[in-house]
Amino acid sequence: MLIVDDTPGSLQLLNDLLTGAGYVVRVASEARMALHSAKARPPELILLDVRMPGMDGYELCQRLKGDAATRDIPVIFLSALRETGDKVRGFTLGAVDYIGKPFQPEEVLARVKTHVELYRLQTRLEEQVELRSGQLRVSARQLRESRRRLQELTAFLQSVREDERTSIARELHDELGQALTALRIDIGWLRKHCGVLGSTVVERADSAYALVEHTVDSLRRISEGLRPGMLDVLGLCAALEHLAGQFAERSGIACEFAADRDEYALPENGAITAFRVVQEALTNVARHAGASRVWIDLGCAGGRLRISVRDDGSGFDTELPRQGFGLLGMRERVLMLGGEITIDGNNGTQVVVSLPMNTGETA
Repeated sequence: MLIVDDTPGSLQLLNDLLTGAGYVVRVASEARMALHSAKARPPELILLDVRMPGMDGYELCQRLKGDAATRDIPVIFLSALRETGDKVRGFTLGAVDYIGKPFQPEEVLARVKTHVELYRLQTRLEEQVELRSGQLRVSARQLRESRRRLQELTAFLQSVREDERTSIARELHDELGQALTALRIDIGWLRKHCGVLGSTVVERADSAYALVEHTVDSLRRISEGLRPGMLDVLGLCAALEHLAGQFAERSGIACEFAADRDEYALPENGAITAFRVVQEALTNVARHAGASRVWIDLGCAGGRLRISVRDDGSGFDTELPRQGFGLLGMRERVLMLGGEITIDGNNGTQVVVSLPMNTGETA
């Protein structure tokens, strides 16, 4: 600790007292020397006289508390100034204690011991907090890196899946679709020319023709589900309007589609993301909502595309910790494009997605 006093007798008395108690002591006979000493090697405690030539104890305390290197060092004033105003001024400047002269050695030792132990506890606590904060910063950085890598992997998997869907849809349309079309033509010819063979043969031919027709329709529906060709040819709005019509026809749930423009300029994968989000939302409506009507709305504001899918069904608790993979998949798709998604399960369910549009697009 550091003792600052311009009276040699007081310096010697305090030095002997504290050294005898096991403390390592430095002394300074004037304020400027004490200031340099405290900055060079901060002590655990400063015992400070008030009346000194040049810079007094109050000014020295003020300078110590104004410096980041010394402001946390506890300061105890020892002074013959015993008026309440003197003590209040000392505490106002940041001192932790004020002892009047003449002092009792036992009192000085007790107060010094208390403040040194408090300072050591505070120092250890700050070290532990800094250590823990450093560990948390490392963990947060690792978590962000893991999240970034996971998003990159998810984006890659989504891309691979869309490519695979496109490939399968093309194969179904070009290979199997053509084969079924040829088969339908041949069966149609047989139906036309096999009347002389009897009603049983005609019935079988009619049944085969109907089966092929149904298979062609199923193939077309599956192919569209894998990769909507209309999305690539006519754009997002036409594809969603067609999707809404198909949904209403298959589910019996009325579905209204509205958009404030014919088309939207979206970045790469933006259109397929928007389509898949609406597709998944409609799937959830059909499976879980118990709804009688669905509204799909598209609009542009602030250079972003806003997609809303709303139903009048039963809704659900969006605060539940576990949600289906469909909702998680929607969130990941949207977040990967820098978009936002909110889901409100009150008064039916509403899914609202905001996606960035290409630079230059305005409301």
